[in-house]
Amino acid sequence: MSKAKTSESNGRIIYEGASLLDGAPIVVIAIGLGSGSSNRKTGDMIQTYIIRQDMSPIRAVHKGKDFSICGDCIHRGIVVTNSDGETKNVNRTCYVNLGQGVTSVYNTYLRNGYPYWDDTEDPTPAEGRMVRLGTYGDPAAVPVAVWRAFLMGALGHTGYTHQWRDPRMAQLRGYCMASVDTPQEAAIAQSKGWRTFRVGLPSHPARMDNESLCPASAEAGRKLTCIQCRACDGIASSRRGSIYIPAHGGFAVMANIKKRDAAQAA
Repeated sequence: MSKAKTSESNGRIIYEGASLLDGAPIVVIAIGLGSGSSNRKTGDMIQTYIIRQDMSPIRAVHKGKDFSICGDCIHRGIVVTNSDGETKNVNRTCYVNLGQGVTSVYNTYLRNGYPYWDDTEDPTPAEGRMVRLGTYGDPAAVPVAVWRAFLMGALGHTGYTHQWRDPRMAQLRGYCMASVDTPQEAAIAQSKGWRTFRVGLPSHPARMDNESLCPASAEAGRKLTCIQCRACDGIASSRRGSIYIPAHGGFAVMANIKKRDAAQAA
């Protein structure tokens, strides 16, 4: 199957194939290759979206089919079935707004708006750029060889995975931070050789001794963007410390976070 390049194209399809998490069909699309990203937290980074090929991101979430691209991430919420047999996701605490960037990228993909990346391109699309692995979705769903090839010549990268417990994903330690939600999880992941990125719930201590507050966070005064900081690159650099950020998101997300936190603390 070929995708025609159109005037909408500011990206490339860098992978189409089976998810490493459950074998379902997924697609990875890198955008911001031309005009760049206006994300005020990350700065001008190439963004990568990991999406189900066969259904919209919103439908995947409400059907529980987002496991293919998010794995066992606790922030996915849970799927419930009503009396009419319809399924719906509730208690979702992921900060990603599915109705915005993710859906726009998926709709452009359906319109054949992205060409395939030719891995013989010289220079590569990421040449001299920072790349965000998994703007939506977990990089663990994608073969490491895809990330390795796409990052050739890149200035650097950031990445986060909730699949750090899976021994098959140990090779991602050079690309991703272990995404953790409690100090206990952070300690376990660090004992396995990961650097961690911890989202702090209200009932948890502000910071562990080996954690630094994310400088792109509101709490840190947004003094650096991700492209300036470059700390969240796993063990790719000489950094040894880990990163902490207070839980964040829209009103509904924060309400669900507080509810879950209270239930765990009870």
